[in-house]
Amino acid sequence: MSAAVITGVGVVSAFGVGARAFFGGLSEGRSAITQIRSFDASAFPTRVAGEVPVITVDGSWLRSQLVGSSAAADSRLDEYEQRGAFRDRKVGFGLLAAAEAWRAARCGEAEKEAWLSLALGLEQAFLEDFAPLSAAGGVDWAAPPQTALPRVRLRSRLDLCAEVLGRYFELRGPSLVNASACAAGALAVAHAASLIERGAASIVLCGGADSMLNPLGLGGMSRLLAPSPRNELDACRPFDRRRDGLVIGEGAAMFVVESAERAQRRNVRPLARILGWGSTQDAYRATAPRPDGSAASRAIQRALARARLGPEAVGYINAHGTGTPLNDEAEAIAIRAALGAHADHVPVSSIKGALGHLMAASGAIELAACLLPFERGLLPGTAHHRDRDPRCDVSVIGERPLAARVEVVLKNSFGFGGQNASIVLGRAVT
Repeated sequence: MSAAVITGVGVVSAFGVGARAFFGGLSEGRSAITQIRSFDASAFPTRVAGEVPVITVDGSWLRSQLVGSSAAADSRLDEYEQRGAFRDRKVGFGLLAAAEAWRAARCGEAEKEAWLSLALGLEQAFLEDFAPLSAAGGVDWAAPPQTALPRVRLRSRLDLCAEVLGRYFELRGPSLVNASACAAGALAVAHAASLIERGAASIVLCGGADSMLNPLGLGGMSRLLAPSPRNELDACRPFDRRRDGLVIGEGAAMFVVESAERAQRRNVRPLARILGWGSTQDAYRATAPRPDGSAASRAIQRALARARLGPEAVGYINAHGTGTPLNDEAEAIAIRAALGAHADHVPVSSIKGALGHLMAASGAIELAACLLPFERGLLPGTAHHRDRDPRCDVSVIGERPLAARVEVVLKNSFGFGGQNASIVLGRAVT
């Protein structure tokens, strides 16, 4: 079997465009939650978010952020802009993150054989697209679409981001889209590692992109009562006694994952090894975790078993940690059930207080945060965590990052529908 390693990472987050901005914000213990600016959210019950600091995502802005793109690539970007693809903010974010990861891994012509494994959100419509079609309280589907965007009827196909990335990088491998809600980002990377391990692929571009910062997405989440009812910048408080809901975030994180042998041949330095992964299903409720954490615990145990490691090997856990009353307690129970007495000694943190919940991309961007211990010797802090809930019986890192050297990191991602995923990363062998 081939070992899978991460050789490139790219990030777009509320800290800004680029992995440097992302790691810098986490290293400084900052929070990037702000008032929503990309649209008028004044009439919504939720008005704060982990918003990428750009009002409009379009071809001009993307070209200003892309480094060293070719004329042919720019032409393909122009084509998608004319088709309205970048109205869906996650498409542009995914492209920028992928371009950074591709460049960081020093990928070239030979790497265009790569597979593509992406996690993407489900929302597909703009409310304003329906306004010209509304008639007598319904939708007149026979009415012509907007003349400015003749092909646009709905927001974007589920696989549009994958199509844009595949064409932009001229990838020749198969394309896969994972839509497993908040577990999707982790599962997309796990799938990539699985392809490498069994020899189906030697290199994969993978990760997740999502944005629900639009009237339909924000309104839908507000109807579910998932966001914190407080419109304060510290609204998301993972594992805190005062936690009362999540904050929505947006952005993307992409990785180049390849076999260790290929990375060695290319003389590319691995950032981390993907040692194991596991997934389970709660079979409980659509928007609430199983209270006893039993299925989530099995995902952790399966990931460790695949990595051939015992609980005592884990040096840090990057938690799903949404800041909701139900999730954090259930996750803490799951961690303790999986790690036993070792749970008393493992630092745990969540970055959702700093960046918000990126939904389908959350597992990907939080996996990127798991590189911080290997690259900078820092464990990310938990923004706005000041008073640990005794029912969350794990060792939560406070608001500031913790200096530590660890060899093994565990990442948890638990999604709507009861979908659980855990990934084990190891320090790269030097």
